[in-house]
Amino acid sequence: MTNLYDLGFLEGTIGETIVSTYDVDVQPNAAPMGVMMDNSKQLIIRPFVSSLTYKNLQANRCAVVNVTSDPELFYVTAFKEANPDRKLSLELFEKADMVDAPRLLAADAFIEVLVAETGSFSPERAEFLCNVQLVKASKALPTVYCRAQFATIEAIIHATRIKPFLRGNKQEQKHAFRLLELVNVCKDVVNRTAPNSRYSEIMAELHQRISVWRKESESLR
Repeated sequence: MTNLYDLGFLEGTIGETIVSTYDVDVQPNAAPMGVMMDNSKQLIIRPFVSSLTYKNLQANRCAVVNVTSDPELFYVTAFKEANPDRKLSLELFEKADMVDAPRLLAADAFIEVLVAETGSFSPERAEFLCNVQLVKASKALPTVYCRAQFATIEAIIHATRIKPFLRGNKQEQKHAFRLLELVNVCKDVVNRTAPNSRYSEIMAELHQRISVWRKESESLR
């Protein structure tokens, strides 16, 4: 039977996943999110209190933690406006088996969870301790390690934090520019190892978005 360790989770270590939930209208939502294993039966999710994921977890007390190494899934769930009609397609999802939440059809594995405890991690982020109800994994074949693939995911994760930091105080703006430097490093890796690929297309789109965010933040000063 598949367990959290089989999926690469370790106690006290953050794993990058995509957390999916239903909103009040029972519409599926999904967003990239770092998740930490507390023990073999519990995961910790720490969403920003301003996020839809936080609101959905508060209301429904459950979620699916989707495990994938597909940059495309990270991209379309991080930046909903990149999708047709600027929202996630219902065709990306199916209903979970044991909790009232959606799961991503294309994920390599998924973990269905129920919220056990709710607390505060910081002024900006909540903490949900979740009990694992079900773990399932596909029988996907092993794939070669591709630096561009993981550099693209890393850049997407950094980019989700750049936009709010650009609009923050001076300290947050400095952090945004440090993250931008990391995105540029990822872009160099992608352009060297996978030019003219979907990975390089995503990186180009990310840089276009970041350029727009920078202009918008400058206009607010």
